Formats: sequence, C-alpha cells, structure tokens
Amino acid sequence: MKKHFFAPLMLVISVLALGLGIATNTNSLRTNFSTAASVTVSAHYGNISQSLTVTGTGIVKVKPDFATINLSVETKDKNLESAQKENAKIVERLVDALALQNISKEDIMTNWFNIYPEYDYNFGQRLTGHRVSNHLSVKVRDVENVGKIIDLATATGANIVSGVQFGIENNSAAYNEALIKAIDSARQKAAVLAAAADIGKIRIISVKETSFNHIGFARYDYSMPCFGGSTSILHNNIEVTATVKVVFGSSDYPSYSQCNLSALSENLPCNHSVVPKNQPSNE
Repeated sequence: MKKHFFAPLMLVISVLALGLGIATNTNSLRTNFSTAASVTVSAHYGNISQSLTVTGTGIVKVKPDFATINLSVETKDKNLESAQKENAKIVERLVDALALQNISKEDIMTNWFNIYPEYDYNFGQRLTGHRVSNHLSVKVRDVENVGKIIDLATATGANIVSGVQFGIENNSAAYNEALIKAIDSARQKAAVLAAAADIGKIRIISVKETSFNHIGFARYDYSMPCFGGSTSILHNNIEVTATVKVVFGSSDYPSYSQCNLSALSENLPCNHSVVPKNQPSNE
C-alpha cells in the first residue's frame, strides 16, 4: 500500500473489522457493498493531504504607445463672468493649437470644472474676486512628443501641469504572455515544494487568475520656455503583471473527490462520476 494512504488507514481497518471485503490496487479503490461512502471519504482525505497550492506571478515589459497629460487653465478676475470668458477663450485657443499637432478633440477631455470665490480675511471677510479652473486631460499618441505638447500648452495659456501617465491601448498580447510566465513561475515553486515534501511527480489540478495590472512611469524635467528651456519627458516601459493561484496534486494519485458509488461498483474511472450526495461525517 502506498504511503499516501496512511491518513485513511484506520477508517479502512474499521470497515474490514465488520467483515466487509475491500479490494485495492495502485490506482483505485473498489468495493462489493452498497455503502461505499467510507471508501470515497478515505480516498478523498488522502488526496487532500497530497495537494500543493502556490501563487505564480508573470511580468512583461512593453513600450507605451500613448501618454495622458493632465493640465489646467486657471483664470482670476473680480468679475465672475469675465473670469469665465477669459478661461473659455484660452481653452479654445489651446484646443486649436493641439489640433495643429494632430491631437483630435476626441482626445481632449475636461476632467472637472471649478469656480471658487476668493476672499480677503485681513479685516473680516471681503469678497475680492473669483477663480475659474478648467482641468483637462490630453491624450498624446506619439509618446516622443509629450514634452513638446506640454511646452505648447503652457505657451498657449495652460498654467498648471499636474502629471503625465503612460499606457498601452491594447494589453491583450502582453497579458497573455504574462499569464504563461505566471504558470511557469507556479510550476517552479511547486516542483521545489514537491521535492521537499517527498510527494513525487505532480500535475495541475486547478488554476485561478487572481490579479492583473499594468503600470506606467514618467520622469519629467520642466524648465520655463522663457529661459530657452524645454520640457523633457523620460518614460519607462509599462509593466504588465498577471498573478495566478495553482493547485497541484500527485500525478500518480487520482482525484477521488469526484468518485461515487456507481463508479466504484462498475469499475469506472473516478473522473467519469460525480460527487456523492452523502457527505463525510466529522466523527
């Protein structure tokens, strides 16, 4: 009898003490009596003791194919209407300038629009004017042109640049590659654990995708155009990451968790049957 049947041994002996014959071989358990749940239960628990669960992670680095620039046009005036009109005029001029750089209106979006009253608190509370802010995101499809677009935007009237993010339009191919690497990572971990635990050869029982993300980074050095400088944007590659949870079992040990009475009595493979309705007791 193989060493991985030691856990259910006492249960099988107790059945034998009742005068019930059980014939076994290296791959399956068979019985000639109708109450076969005890055999299924013993094999089921034995299988659980021979399983390994590991997490694998795969990372693929790809070059970004677009960047998103977050910028704002902010205007101030004592009169609210004047502040709004000035803001709208600058935004319109900015959109026209970006169009000349092959950036369509569909790639320009207002993230939020704010109007703030401004007060002087030196002598009580006195309204001094209004501040209007239009926060835009601009999608640039030529990542090497990001610095140039920032310079153009600030020269046209945008007075706040709050960040640059890089991304990829379609991550399917990179993510599929990351999934393959994640499975390979899980196999390597499981092989080490199986060898250490003296389980022998193993096979995959189940795989579950647990997480996905892709991250883009940017570094930028901004110097004012009036001093003859320009904005330099340095980007890293996008990291596409996939994580999987994989359960492994001994390759020479069948999954008895799916065995039922008909499979045992008719000498059928366990994977051709369903889980028995009678659950094992905790006694």
